[in-house]
Amino acid sequence: MRAIHCVGVVVMDALSGPLEQYPVSGVQTQVNTDTIRFMPGGGAVNTASALARMGLSAAVFSKVGKDPSAGFLLQELEKCGVDATGIFTSKDDSTPFTFVGIHPRGDRTFIHTPGANKTFRVEDLDLERLLDTDFLLYQDLWALPALDGQPGADVLAAAQRRGVVTFLDECWGFGPERDVLEKMLPYCDYVLPSLDDMKAIYAGASPEEIATTLLAHGAKNVVLKMGAEGCLLAHGVERTRVAALPANVVDTTGAGDCWNAGFIAALALGENPVTAARIGNACAAFCIEAIGGSSSVPAYAAVQRRATK
Repeated sequence: MRAIHCVGVVVMDALSGPLEQYPVSGVQTQVNTDTIRFMPGGGAVNTASALARMGLSAAVFSKVGKDPSAGFLLQELEKCGVDATGIFTSKDDSTPFTFVGIHPRGDRTFIHTPGANKTFRVEDLDLERLLDTDFLLYQDLWALPALDGQPGADVLAAAQRRGVVTFLDECWGFGPERDVLEKMLPYCDYVLPSLDDMKAIYAGASPEEIATTLLAHGAKNVVLKMGAEGCLLAHGVERTRVAALPANVVDTTGAGDCWNAGFIAALALGENPVTAARIGNACAAFCIEAIGGSSSVPAYAAVQRRATK
């Protein structure tokens, strides 16, 4: 089985909803929701967990604190079949935490405590183990200030020199930074960003124009994830749109991460990029039909069937 390694953030997620509004100090100091669930989260974890649920070999490389949250997360990853032995434990940092407010239509907002994400650096990685893989996903760009930019670019470059297929995705994190992204693009076989986030740094550009810009800065292939509008694939002068699949939206947490999992799984199993994008869309559709970043992703065969209906 081909190995897939994911480097990025590990987060304790507290998912609560439905959340109609947040409290307002001095006006309405408390709001109530019906449910709360504590689950592993963060882009690298969501993608790796979805890969493992589909039956692929996935490992996470990240950093947590030495606290009860970390113990819970590592236990849950083991249950899911994710190799978490590449996660570094810090004595000085807390495990990252996010309160996820799930709104009535399935969209969500976050209150985030970065913790160990702020200090996660190359020295916390076992590079020999990290690079001993077939596919490497650098997830959560803009959430890892000590690793993003040149250090991350060096990791991706080292992977490419070994013949590893490299992927890059981002999250809002500490806020989109164009220079940091563009520094890493030359070492990406595939860059898989959210169109909404790209609009923050390439204001006024169309999806096709954004894809062209990312290619011009060195990415070999671009896939723009566009939510309900599906995705746009770009390679050279080719541009291909792949429509999203219908889904009963409950919680959109992890949709893009699960899209990555479906796409990478399909490539690992020999599919072409357009077919892989359809499988990515199917994996994302399964994700958003339940609470959590990957809890409803089934075996690969079921994802494949949904993609080809």
